[in-house]
This record gives sequence, C-alpha cells and structure tokens, in this order.
Amino acid sequence: MEQNLMKHSESLVEISKALAKFQAEVSDPERTKKNEFLKSKYVTLDALLQAVRPILAKNGISFLQIPETSDGSVTVTTRLLHESGEWIEAEPFTLPLVKKDPQGVGSVVTYGRRYSLSSILGVAWEEDDDANSNNVSEVTIQALNEVVELATAKGIEKSDLAKYTKATFNKISTQLDLSEIQQLKAWVNSY
Repeated sequence: MEQNLMKHSESLVEISKALAKFQAEVSDPERTKKNEFLKSKYVTLDALLQAVRPILAKNGISFLQIPETSDGSVTVTTRLLHESGEWIEAEPFTLPLVKKDPQGVGSVVTYGRRYSLSSILGVAWEEDDDANSNNVSEVTIQALNEVVELATAKGIEKSDLAKYTKATFNKISTQLDLSEIQQLKAWVNSY
C-alpha cells in the first residue's frame, strides 16, 4: 500500500511556530450558508478567506492554491508559505468532475479550495453532524441531481429510479457514495 506523506521544506521550525500562533488566535468562521439538502450550515470560501488571511499575514504565512483538471476530476493543491522560506504542502485533494461545464468546474474548485485550506489550517468550516449526513457533500448532491435529470430526460420515473437504487445498493439515493452514483448513472445511460 502506498503511503502518502505531506510535502514540506527541509526545516519546519519557523512555520510550525507561526502556525501554532495562528491556531491560538483564529476562531472558526461563522457558518452562514445553509445546505438545504443536509439541513446544516457551512462557511463560504470568501468568509473563510476573510477570517484567516489577516491572522495568517500577522504570523508571516501566506498560501497558494493550485487547481488542475484532468480525466474528469479536479485536484486542488494547497501550499502554506512562511516568510522564512519554509513551506508545507497538503496532499492534493481530488474530486470527481460531475458537471463538465464552467459552472460545474468552478463549483468543484471552490469546494476543493475551501476543504483543502480549512483542513491544512485546522479551521472548521462545516457543522459536525457525527457522520449523520453519511458523507454527503455538495459534489455528491450535484452528481445525484445530474443522474435524476438524465433519468427524467430518458423518461425514467423517479419511483423506478428509487426501486433500482434500493434493489441494487440496498440504500436510498441520498445514502449513495460517488462510485455508486456513477454506477446508477451508467444504468440510466443504458436504459
């Protein structure tokens, strides 16, 4: 099994001190955006950036986020840079690109940036629901909506889609993970 290791500069002394000061000072941003599907709230990317940028700068830290697209996925790589020249790079965060238009790409990039940055900084951006959402994300919801739209366009009744989902996965549609949604989409395409 391949082990993923975080990339970093040779020394981490100064950036570690700066991150400790940052984390002692930062507060989790207010969750103002409502996820109607999950009945929860989360922090938008711009609110996250407004909350962390001044405190990062105060501690000599900046960041880069580089999105890349390939083979139906989007990858966001986040690197923290310290004024000393030290740096830490998070493992690239890859998400499937469900909707292959500019809005779909932008949506996935935004989600990836928010998730990756909050993770490397240790800032909470989503309400903790003790896994009650079954790991349903904006990307999962987008993928499921795309399958429903495709099924409707092919004349498949929602009840038939629900029966197939229950029979095949023994779950309701909102409990499916992305690979199961892709299998469901393949079935709809072959209908």
